[in-house]
Amino acid sequence: MNKIRINGLVKFANRIRHDISRPVSKTRLAQIQKGVKDCLDSVSRILNETGLKLNSLPAPSLKAYQFLKNINFDAISTEDTAFTNDLSPNSVSFPRLTGYFNHTLDQLAQIDNDGDASRIQQIYKSICLSNENIEREIKSNNIKPRHLKSQPRVIRGWMAYFAQRENFDSYINAIRQAKAIFSEIAASAKKQPIQVRIHFLPIRGVYKIRGSRNLILAKLPTPMVCFDRETLRLLAEWIFLKSNNKKPVLDAMLGEPYQEIQSEIDILSGIEERTGGMHHDLAKSFDRVNSSYFNGVMNRPNLTWSQTFTFRKFGHYDHIHDTVAVSLSLDSSDIPEYVVDFIMYHELLHKKLKTRWNNGRNFCHTSEFTREEKLFQQYNESKTILNKLACRTVKN
Repeated sequence: MNKIRINGLVKFANRIRHDISRPVSKTRLAQIQKGVKDCLDSVSRILNETGLKLNSLPAPSLKAYQFLKNINFDAISTEDTAFTNDLSPNSVSFPRLTGYFNHTLDQLAQIDNDGDASRIQQIYKSICLSNENIEREIKSNNIKPRHLKSQPRVIRGWMAYFAQRENFDSYINAIRQAKAIFSEIAASAKKQPIQVRIHFLPIRGVYKIRGSRNLILAKLPTPMVCFDRETLRLLAEWIFLKSNNKKPVLDAMLGEPYQEIQSEIDILSGIEERTGGMHHDLAKSFDRVNSSYFNGVMNRPNLTWSQTFTFRKFGHYDHIHDTVAVSLSLDSSDIPEYVVDFIMYHELLHKKLKTRWNNGRNFCHTSEFTREEKLFQQYNESKTILNKLACRTVKN
């Protein structure tokens, strides 16, 4: 079957979902409704022009289309009043945080392929300490995500993500691979040896390049730490050799590993609780699961739908911010209520059992966890539906 990718459809649906998850002004609601209509009309026109059907869309795009198509605008809350908090939205920053962040990126960029273990450990400990300080400051001053300016907010998420050892190790591995590949390709393009430094950080777009004749700084989006050697090589050829073979790189950015990292960092950056979905309500799901499996004594974490449609990782528990995030792909009329409850139960087990550590590594899915997970009444039925959803996405 022929497939057609409509650029920006998933991103647009994610943005709309975020906008309508909280009360909006009537003016903004009218703008959203018009934007959704225009988007749906554009999809229909493209399909008509190509002679293709809706099932020709890749699974994420099809889910995004169905979400937009089924929005009940009459059910969206409107509110024209401003926040009454003492802190204004988008008003809080942390002194010297940006400077420290840039210094950390520079330190990481200068790690050699051989790697100095003591220096790497020192950088990691510094990130952990900074993350703890940020969270302590936020908690003590009752700072909400909406209060943070955009720059400290994304840095907060970056720090929290790489304060987890396995994620930090993936950064080190990515730096080593990218530096070697980029230096080789850049030298080939410039016809002379050239030093390349890599920063993986929150940026818009695919890359940013600046530098001089002998030194180049390449700024890449944080989730590119998941790229394999071949994708990094194709990216370097795109940047330095002006290659037209861009599709594999863009496909990798739309892929599940990249989107999962981005989604987790978004959660760690701080999100407002969003329980109500188009078809399922996370607050009601929590109440059902808490009553049935935790004797009603589980303290409710922050609950939210993910920022994007994911089809391999259906839930996430962030112990730092005590937040359960459930994939938007499950907020669908064809997903039974008990499947959402199963994901809620799975993530609450992480909250209950906590992470086990061994030699600096964390283990979440222990034998104890697996035993308790199978106590869920519709365990087999839920796993079957989730596996089919994941397999259907892979085939698409």
